[in-house]
Amino acid sequence: MHVANRWTRWLLLGALVLVPLVPGRSIPDEPRSHPKPAIARVWHGRTPNAKADAYSKYLGDAITKFRKIPGNLGYQMMREMVGSETHFMVVSYWTSRDAIKAYAGEDIRKTRALPRDPEFLVDPEPTVMNYDVVVQDVGAPPEKS
Repeated sequence: MHVANRWTRWLLLGALVLVPLVPGRSIPDEPRSHPKPAIARVWHGRTPNAKADAYSKYLGDAITKFRKIPGNLGYQMMREMVGSETHFMVVSYWTSRDAIKAYAGEDIRKTRALPRDPEFLVDPEPTVMNYDVVVQDVGAPPEKS
């Protein structure tokens, strides 16, 4: 199995299991009014540790545009230092594959590289994964009775 695929699967599992918390925001007690995601689009990349903080800021600033794209329901950015490299993962949530096509083009598996990615990334991955969201249970656990 390709190392990137192993990392993508491992990190995706972590992304789906962990509760995405944003400082200063609380998880609502009531169900959210927006639609549940149909597709989770997963991108993975690696940088040398020395460039990780700069890339984290660059990538974090770039992905804020997702919320303005029709059909996007949000995103997460994660990172982990492994040896001499830092791995990044972005999971964006979408209403449909058609919404992703409107953003990414006909081939939704193709990575949409950022202009400065060659400056930061080690062996950039040419593809992303687009997973159907089958089960979703994110948020505070139910209260015990």
